[in-house]
Amino acid sequence: MARYVGPKCRKCRRYGVSLCGTAKCAILRRPFPPGPRSMRRRKISDRGQQLIEKQKVRFAYGLMEGQFRHTYERATRRPGAAGNNLMSLLELRLDNTVYRLGFASTRSQARQLVSHGLIAVDGRKFSVPSARLKTGQEISLTDRGKRSAYAKMLAEEIVNRNVAGWLEIDRKALKGRVVTEPGPGDWEAIFNPNAVVEYYSR
Repeated sequence: MARYVGPKCRKCRRYGVSLCGTAKCAILRRPFPPGPRSMRRRKISDRGQQLIEKQKVRFAYGLMEGQFRHTYERATRRPGAAGNNLMSLLELRLDNTVYRLGFASTRSQARQLVSHGLIAVDGRKFSVPSARLKTGQEISLTDRGKRSAYAKMLAEEIVNRNVAGWLEIDRKALKGRVVTEPGPGDWEAIFNPNAVVEYYSR
């Protein structure tokens, strides 16, 4: 499925927060929206602010609008708060889980690892970044991934990377497992899932 392939840091500057996950995000050097700095900025309405909050989540996780809307609708059918359900479903995507395990430094890199066939779930190669994981499933590198130069580099870098609390990891074996479903506090504080629900509820 198609996705946004333009300048990632342009979105970070547009929404005022780092969404790309890179240490050298452009917002650190230019903490203002893209475009002429002399341009007058209009006051943002409540609806506009809800749209911004929705777009922040969508671009951070790398989804197109149709994908994101489908995930939201699925979240509303689950028991509990729709906003928390939405974020939980996004966190359980395979590409995000690979990122949260520290197998990749950004979600974009994690998506590339999955698409290139370097990630396995319960011993089977998975090449679909949007695949949704369940509690108890194990994530590791495929045989091809273990033989790659990236695996050697990862073995050194993963030692200093943090792992989400809803996951457990064996850094030596380069494999992890989903222990429980993610909940409030397991995603970035910059996201406001309630505003996303309000946007789609109108």
